[in-house]
Amino acid sequence: MSAYGGYYGKLLRINLSDGGTKEETLPQRVMERYLGGRGVASKILMDELEAGVDPLGPGNKIVFITGPLTGTVVPTTSRLCISAKSPLTGLPGSGFCGGSLGPELKFCGYDGLIVEGKADKPVYILVEDGTVEIRDAGALWGKDSFDTETLIKEELGNRPVEVACIGQAGEKLVRFACVVHDAHFVVGRRGMGAVMGSKNLKAVAFRGTKGINVAQSPEETFKAYDEMLDIMNKNPVVSIFHDHGTASSVGLVNELGFMPTRNFQSGYFEKMSALDENAYMRLSVKPFSCWGCPVYCRRLLKGKEVTWSRPEHQTTFALGTLLDNGETEEVVRANLLCNKYGMDTISAGGTIAFAMECYQRGIVTEKQTGGLPLEWGDSGAINKLIEMIAMREGFGDVLAEGSKRAACLIGNGAEKYAMQVKGLEVPGYDPRGAKGIGLNYATAPRGADHNDGWTIAEELYVEEVDRLTLDGKAVLTKEIQDKSKTIDSSIFCMFALDFGYSLEFISTCLTAVTGMRMSPEKIEEIGERITNLERLFALREGFRGKKDDIVPARFIEEALPSGESEGEKLDLEAMLGEYYGVRGWDGDGIPTEKKLDELGLEEYSGVLKKNG
Repeated sequence: MSAYGGYYGKLLRINLSDGGTKEETLPQRVMERYLGGRGVASKILMDELEAGVDPLGPGNKIVFITGPLTGTVVPTTSRLCISAKSPLTGLPGSGFCGGSLGPELKFCGYDGLIVEGKADKPVYILVEDGTVEIRDAGALWGKDSFDTETLIKEELGNRPVEVACIGQAGEKLVRFACVVHDAHFVVGRRGMGAVMGSKNLKAVAFRGTKGINVAQSPEETFKAYDEMLDIMNKNPVVSIFHDHGTASSVGLVNELGFMPTRNFQSGYFEKMSALDENAYMRLSVKPFSCWGCPVYCRRLLKGKEVTWSRPEHQTTFALGTLLDNGETEEVVRANLLCNKYGMDTISAGGTIAFAMECYQRGIVTEKQTGGLPLEWGDSGAINKLIEMIAMREGFGDVLAEGSKRAACLIGNGAEKYAMQVKGLEVPGYDPRGAKGIGLNYATAPRGADHNDGWTIAEELYVEEVDRLTLDGKAVLTKEIQDKSKTIDSSIFCMFALDFGYSLEFISTCLTAVTGMRMSPEKIEEIGERITNLERLFALREGFRGKKDDIVPARFIEEALPSGESEGEKLDLEAMLGEYYGVRGWDGDGIPTEKKLDELGLEEYSGVLKKNG
């Protein structure tokens, strides 16, 4: 057991090439400097992957890892981090899912699992307490994610195991394939499902019965628990999330005129009444939650033909407004298909929207699509394309590469309509209507990811923050990006940004559970260290600082045409210099040796020398 509470101090490593398994110590210094989750995963990838390694080759590694708060009584801490070098971006691919997967891995007696190599045939991994099996998955290959989980549980005698698996998209190496847990919870972005598929790894299954020690007395830990509940009970956002989840923001963002519509050609969706929180609530059956979470922000919906979980803001945008798909049940159906095949909804919708605009402008023709018209709002075409992408059939084989690579394959000016940053499709807030999120898209270590620095938490909900001004956005973006890294490493739910968790409160929770003296300043430093480490990873992989901190030209050159944000553009250049200064980076967006020394990252200074 670890010297610190909340950890077992052990990692499990499995080499699929030779079937070898071994336990390793998670060093105390790594715990102190990176906490867990995203921080530890990024440290492992930086230290163990060779520069330029093929994300879909056996040299890549995939890390399943918890945080020190996972499995404790502290609510909103059930998430599991899965990370590898992304096949979509070439950057760190960390993603998260809720449900019960993270706590179950911790209850097996491990803080994390590292999988390397490649099996010569399909397999799945079973970890039960201290025992490990690599099992044949030949009969599971070709199955969707729903059937895979059911069949694994049946094979194991319906024991209470928690399963994460891939569908056909992961097997076919779709670059934005995801990992699916319990049908409704996914590690969606950046293609972790494709990395599993490249290793012939169909699934992982965890079953644990071990307890977790905490550093302070149970009374002190429950005191932190009670303090959290008090914060949550006083915050009106928690009640809104219980009723509507992140779908609660869909109508508001549309009203303010920066809801991405028809591939970001507009910021206002005319048919929003069919996709807002009230539309979903009319189909609501019951709420459900992640392990140990009192918020219950998820809901099951029952329509005429489809019963499924309510799409969240990002899925509503990506499979709804972005595609001009304005029917409630059709968005629910498209969401179900993506989970079934195992594909990220944001990248799937973004790539399909790119194809539809190319069709609109005559760049893509029915000859290329196999006779399929790609008309805006055609739910039949949308669902057909989801299937074609998952199976890499026909034109779907091109789109399975993601919008950036697909644009290069199509050519003829298609690149202009790929709404992506560093290969990752842009999420559901048009940055012309919220300047801070635009700066985050450009500079985030994982590509255009709202969760890397969700400035929307303040630009949308804090009255004193003007979403349309450039003033203060460099500082705001830097602070939220760093705070997000500590949230992702502790691991809290990302909604901690909405629920009012201050650095002081995060400090209280970490100190109570781990026994480490985690001051707010120390936590802030850890987040900044992780941000800089991931920046170094990107530089090592060939990214060029300011030259790659860009957004699609549409956001800079074209004003929003209507709605509350009409006339707005994004002046990225005006914010970048200030942002680099706040970060202590040079004018090209490269961390300085002084900054690395301040953060204890001097061991990586060779990356700076190599990049001049």
